[in-house]
Amino acid sequence: MYLTLDIGNTRRKFALFNALGNVVENGVVENLTELTGLLPVLNGVAYCNVTGSVPQGLDQFQCPITELRFGSKLPFLIDYETPDKLGSDRLAAAAGAAVSFPGQNVLIVDAGTCLKLDWVDEKGVFHGGSISPGLQMRYKALESFTGKLPLVEDEREVQWPGKSTRDSILAGVRLGFLAEVETRINEIESQNPGITVVLTGGDAPVLAERLKNRIFVEPLLIHKGLFHCLLLNEN
Repeated sequence: MYLTLDIGNTRRKFALFNALGNVVENGVVENLTELTGLLPVLNGVAYCNVTGSVPQGLDQFQCPITELRFGSKLPFLIDYETPDKLGSDRLAAAAGAAVSFPGQNVLIVDAGTCLKLDWVDEKGVFHGGSISPGLQMRYKALESFTGKLPLVEDEREVQWPGKSTRDSILAGVRLGFLAEVETRINEIESQNPGITVVLTGGDAPVLAERLKNRIFVEPLLIHKGLFHCLLLNEN
C-alpha cells in the first residue's frame, strides 16, 4: 500500500493506494498522528506541503518518504520562469493531469484556499497559470480589512442585486468567484479549442454545478499525481 498526503493551508488530506494505483481509502485529518494504527503496512509515502513548516507526524511512517518539490522526477516538463518557487501542490496537480489525460491540453482549476488555474499542454509541458484568493479567503478578507463588514458564510442560493449587506456580500463573493472562473475558461478555450477542463479542490462543488457538462471533476487529482511521482522517485 502507498499513502499520499496533501498538506494544505487549511486541511490535511490523505489517500491510500493499492499497488495497482487504485484508491482504497481517503479522507481529511486534523493531524497526521490521527492515522497512527489505522493504516496497513506501507511501501511508501509521498506528500506535498505548502505550509512552510515541517509536517508533524511523518516520523510514524516506517517506510520511504518522498516530499514532492522542484527537483523531483516528474511526469511532465516545466516551462516556467521560477520553477524553484512552484508550489508542490501545483506540481502534484500537474502530475495528476499529465498522467490522467495524456496527449491532451488540460486546464486545471484547483478551487482550494487559493484559486489556481494551470495549463499542461498535449506534449506534457506545464506552462503555469494564475493564482487568486479562494472562495473562503474572499469572505474573510472583507471582514478582516474593513471596519464594519461581517464575516458571511457561503450559501448556495444567491441573488443579485443583494437587498442587504449580507446578501450583497454573498452576491459579490460567490457570483464574482463563479464569473472569474467561467470567464477565464471561456478565454482559454477560445485560444485552445477542445481543451480539457479538470476541476479539483475543496470548493470544487461550488463550481461543478455551474460548469457541468463542460468539465471533469477529479477530487483526488493531487493525490493521483503524488502517487505517480512516488513511483517515479522510488528508483
